[in-house]
Amino acid sequence: MKKLVVIRHGKSSWDHPELKDYHRPLLQRGVNNAFTIAEELIKLNLQPDLFISSPAVRALDTAIIVATNMAYPLNDIVTENSIYEASVQELLEVLVAIPEENQTVFLFGHNPGFTGLVNLLQQEPIFNLPTCGCIGIELPVSSWKELKNSSGKQLFKMIPKELG
Repeated sequence: MKKLVVIRHGKSSWDHPELKDYHRPLLQRGVNNAFTIAEELIKLNLQPDLFISSPAVRALDTAIIVATNMAYPLNDIVTENSIYEASVQELLEVLVAIPEENQTVFLFGHNPGFTGLVNLLQQEPIFNLPTCGCIGIELPVSSWKELKNSSGKQLFKMIPKELG
């Protein structure tokens, strides 16, 4: 069994219209929500083997906050350019390329791809993965290469607004 934790980036700022979308930073609310999600993940006692993030500022900053709080080495965060503006198919291509020794993988990125990916990989559909939303999926596969035909089980769903 493989475990995938899908985390959409925190709420981003639109305060600097001169910035391209890729460079938009997190709002303070996005930072706070990332800390909240990290605290909740720690309570679950998850041991991440690999963090993969979009290199877009808001996604990578979300990954850095979660990694720091979970004592995951920042230098080990893998950035993958294809996650930014990725389709579900492009996200699957990232996942099937994960080295097999990684059992629990955290993936940080963007909608609409992330909502589509979650809906493809788990039995319980969601309408939308909101900013800093986090879903853990247990996948009935022994190899990441088998993902295309899997139907995973949702282990947890964390939405910052619902956490208080």
